[in-house]
Amino acid sequence: MLLIVTMDKSILRTIFEHESCRGTNAVQAARNSNDEYDKYIVYHKRTHVRGWYERFRSGDFSLEDHAHGKPNLKVDNDMLKEVVEANPSQTLSELAEQFDVSHSAISDHLLQIGKV
Repeated sequence: MLLIVTMDKSILRTIFEHESCRGTNAVQAARNSNDEYDKYIVYHKRTHVRGWYERFRSGDFSLEDHAHGKPNLKVDNDMLKEVVEANPSQTLSELAEQFDVSHSAISDHLLQIGKV
């Protein structure tokens, strides 16, 4: 049986803060903590450590999570539905250009409003 134990996030952040104060970079900190605390940590990505380093460099040493809200949608589904119903012959490219988003974003929204 494999038992994986993970450290509390605040302990990891404290370790990253300590590594940052020691002058190590994010890659070294990720490597050091993965090597040193292997039995306690499910490997974390270097990008995660880089995010903490950016916060520390900016002077933010708070170990609390910052709010992560959903990003604002660029495409209003009601407006997209109106546009499509007004002119159903528009191509995906035309719609993407009109709403200033990618083809895949328009495709996703068309699926959401049942127009695919």
